[in-house]
Amino acid sequence: MISSGYAFFIGLFAEAVYIAAALLLKVKLKRVIITALFIAYLTAVAAVTLFPVPVDEKVEYYGEVTWYNFVPFRTIAGQLGSGFNTTAAVQIIGNVLLAVPFGVFVRILIVRQTLVKLLLLAAAFPAAVELAQLLTGLALNNMYRNVDIDDFILNLAGVCLGYALYLILPEKIKRI
Repeated sequence: MISSGYAFFIGLFAEAVYIAAALLLKVKLKRVIITALFIAYLTAVAAVTLFPVPVDEKVEYYGEVTWYNFVPFRTIAGQLGSGFNTTAAVQIIGNVLLAVPFGVFVRILIVRQTLVKLLLLAAAFPAAVELAQLLTGLALNNMYRNVDIDDFILNLAGVCLGYALYLILPEKIKRI
């Protein structure tokens, strides 16, 4: 079992490399801090969505249970079909909240924003998460994570919510 500690180690290494390069290039301190926070956020997302990686035990699926879902809203409907319980809340709300900071960071970090660029980034983030889960599972020949279009949809909603939250922030906070 590869624990999420590896994700944090890689993230810490990325932080160190970025900060060293930023200092050498004399990047403004505000930019360094925001980008370092963004790297920390991406590290936490990787730790939550990819780890732990079971290399010793194979995950088996039986019956109609599969490791993928490409039918929009199938998983969400299935979770809500038995009522809005804790599992449904964690899955649905958790997937939305996971992506909200990405929307905020992108609004802050991208200097020349166009609607097309923002929409592409909004879709690229959840696509990258689901693709990373798929490729990791295929590489290990062990589909230990589910690849789900509903996760993509919920993450996309979270990114858009992050964009919207940034837009309604007071100007004082945006200037900081």
